Amino acid sequence: MPTKDAKAVFFVKTFDGDLRHRALHFHEHAPVVEGLWVRVYFHDSEMIEGIISNTREFVLETGFFLRPTDPNGNNSLVYVLKGGLKDFHILGLRSFPKI
Repeated sequence: MPTKDAKAVFFVKTFDGDLRHRALHFHEHAPVVEGLWVRVYFHDSEMIEGIISNTREFVLETGFFLRPTDPNGNNSLVYVLKGGLKDFHILGLRSFPKI
């Protein structure tokens, strides 16, 4: 399937969707997933926050996988195509606590 005009591929929990807008924020009680915590803006003004791998692939490849930080949202995984991005912000680094 050609993706040249797509902004992302969304892997969803249900096809019913959730059209309500929720303020996104860091979810303290969600499982810790290591990586870069980012906020991405698409050209159509949609915004999503999530965790991406802290590797060179997200810089060098045409897209990257993003695991949304909202445990109550409908998206379980998103493959973001860089051509659909308007803006990209690194919000922090998530890592497992040192014991």
